[in-house]
Amino acid sequence: MTDQPLSQAGATPLRPTDPGRIGPYVPLGLLGSGGMGHVYLSRPADNTPGLAAIKVIRPEYAEDPRFRRRFEREASLHARVHTPRAPQLLGTGFDDTLLWMATQYVPGLNLADAVRDCGTLAPAGVWRLVADLGQALSAMAAADVVHRDLKPSNVILSPQGAHVIDFGIAQAADSSAITSTGSRVGTPAFMAPEYLREGSCDTASDVFSLAGSLIYAATGHAPFGDGTGVDVMHRVAFEEPKPEIMAELSAVDPALAALLAACLAKDPTGRPTPRQLTEAATAAGHGRAAVWHEELSARLLARGQACDALEQVAVHETVQLRTPTPQPAPPSAAFGSPAPPSWQHATPVQTPAPEGGGRRKKRKAYLAVTAGLAVCAVAAGAFFLTRPSLDETASAAPTEAVGTAPNDAQASPHPSSSASPSGDKDKEKGQGKRKETDAAEAEAEKSESPNASVGGAGATQSTPADEASPTSDGDDSSAGGSSGGTAPTATPTKTATTPATPPWISQCTYYSGTELTDYGDKGQRVVQVQCMLTKRGYGVGSAGVDGEFGRDTESAVKQFQSAKGLEVDGQVGPNTWAALRSST
Repeated sequence: MTDQPLSQAGATPLRPTDPGRIGPYVPLGLLGSGGMGHVYLSRPADNTPGLAAIKVIRPEYAEDPRFRRRFEREASLHARVHTPRAPQLLGTGFDDTLLWMATQYVPGLNLADAVRDCGTLAPAGVWRLVADLGQALSAMAAADVVHRDLKPSNVILSPQGAHVIDFGIAQAADSSAITSTGSRVGTPAFMAPEYLREGSCDTASDVFSLAGSLIYAATGHAPFGDGTGVDVMHRVAFEEPKPEIMAELSAVDPALAALLAACLAKDPTGRPTPRQLTEAATAAGHGRAAVWHEELSARLLARGQACDALEQVAVHETVQLRTPTPQPAPPSAAFGSPAPPSWQHATPVQTPAPEGGGRRKKRKAYLAVTAGLAVCAVAAGAFFLTRPSLDETASAAPTEAVGTAPNDAQASPHPSSSASPSGDKDKEKGQGKRKETDAAEAEAEKSESPNASVGGAGATQSTPADEASPTSDGDDSSAGGSSGGTAPTATPTKTATTPATPPWISQCTYYSGTELTDYGDKGQRVVQVQCMLTKRGYGVGSAGVDGEFGRDTESAVKQFQSAKGLEVDGQVGPNTWAALRSST
């Protein structure tokens, strides 16, 4: 089976490092990646119908008990919401090092991708969003759940209507806001003003965010302008929507513009309720049939058909969807001596001996080979006479500190840690581990990845953390362990060490989503692209990492895409993001 249905379903082929089984599910493809982990398109291992979007958390976070408690809170909040307008929670689990959450996969496009790829929605389509998303907010309000991050990438469009996904930073309506450190999690252009000013957030705040997403659907712009910086937050908190954007909406549908303007009131009590949104859509005659324009409808139909095809794939055939495992290099001989050269195994080509000086040439070649073998023998003898003993090698190797994971299991060091032969360094390492735990706790409160959303499903799924989490698409596990006082037997002069995290992963932590980023863009996404390119050795111009996607940055992207065998278009989409964040 080819990977064409997989691509049409919004996923990419699995890599050799991806798991072959996640709880009762078999992964089919990769939907997206973020700072906290990966999201997989999967199907039940028992061949029952249905597809799932499964979020798998990176091991360094999954082993933290406090992070697992936050993860369980997310699952419990999602489970409280019962509506056709949000995908169903299918289950969670913690198997060995795999912490996962499975939700129903709704084949479709998120609103951000739909507008970017297929254009803005007609008034009839926006009214359908008002009806469907008003219904979703009503169900959340009934369950006392506040989403806190309603934005275009967290709204999925399907032939059946619109759906809300990603409850990664949702909270119970009766719980306090996370303001102990003055932090705010979410997407500034779609946050509510009371949340930015005071940290308070309720259903009325979700209505405000929803209105911003609907205006984006109709005009292609957020009502207070695009961006992620302090200037956007100030406009949302204290200023009125941009007049030109609201005028564009009024020219198309005055009633729709008036309704959404009311939703953007600075005073939460002046905004319509979710039920009033649904009633307004019904009164306008747009509450029944999904009305998507032709190009969008065609895309959604193709995605649905691809998912139907994937549901027919038997579990034993899913291995064909995985990219081939690269063949390892031939093993070296004992004690580090190189493998025999290929000419020793190759069948020689028989050619006629030249007349005249043929014998003399053969004799010279024979003498050259003999001399080479003699040199090798002398070098090997010198190695065995001068190499240290096994006991000396074992005692000289530094001992690597090993932490204790939950359930008394040994935990591997964090990828950025190193062996510590002294007590003071071990103490510093312990302090660093506590900082990592605190960072993981803060990461769990963030969710801004537009293309990797979990909590639901759609063409693209998002994991928590977008603006502040490093992303790695390589193997997230860390190797290590105590030497235990035993000497190695195969390579006595080498000791096992934890591989260092590449600098483009460890030092570039400005953005962890996969939103399309190309020429003319500015901000944190561009800073992330430029940072990773420079750390990989690509020049981005004399201005350096300045957050502006100019011609020099575009040229560097094209060079990188060419080197990685990607489509060379100068645009940083999901595939280029994944390649930039890979460990190689």
